[in-house]
Amino acid sequence: MAKTPLYKPDLVIVISGPSGSGKSTVIDALCKADETLRESVSVTTRKPRRNEVDGVDYHFRSKSEFERHIAQGSFLEWAEYGGNFYGTLKSEIVAAREAGKDTILEIEVQGALQIRAQDLSPARSLFIFIIPPSFAVLKKRLRRRKTETESEVNKRLAIAKSEILEIKHYDYWVRNPQNAVQEAVEQIQTIIAAERSRIDAELIETINPLLGIDKTD
Repeated sequence: MAKTPLYKPDLVIVISGPSGSGKSTVIDALCKADETLRESVSVTTRKPRRNEVDGVDYHFRSKSEFERHIAQGSFLEWAEYGGNFYGTLKSEIVAAREAGKDTILEIEVQGALQIRAQDLSPARSLFIFIIPPSFAVLKKRLRRRKTETESEVNKRLAIAKSEILEIKHYDYWVRNPQNAVQEAVEQIQTIIAAERSRIDAELIETINPLLGIDKTD
């Protein structure tokens, strides 16, 4: 999905969804399909899962290191989820902009609401919520992962119910069907394309010189 010459990378695209909704898989496929997007790597205090790589999937840090980031004001947002801490470093947004790309943030609802309450100028925010085909499918996905105990799975299911109720704070929702990740990816690409074409004050100020139009003509 190419950007037009009129477009400047200033989008912070927040994507949330309950654990097991498949948001990580969708975001991975989205970023591979669209080189104009850069996924932010979050910081977490949880232990790495099998095949997860530090600095790629997450920045895995100790609780004391995480608390030091909080004290230094390094986070755009942070939250506790399932007994672990997660946060987004402000430097991730800057790095994406310097690379000429829009930022994808995969974060939980608590963190998304923190960002929703902020003025990110000169960046703009876009909030997308991914939902599973059904709650029954969500249960199957969580149990199939076999990365958590039954007690932890039940805790995540309870959290999922409360998170879905917060969908009213998002701009768009996307259903992630079973075995059809590409369908969800294409829907998100359509949403992003529409947002990039939004007419705003900055575009109005720059459109004439960018198109080579002299106001005096």
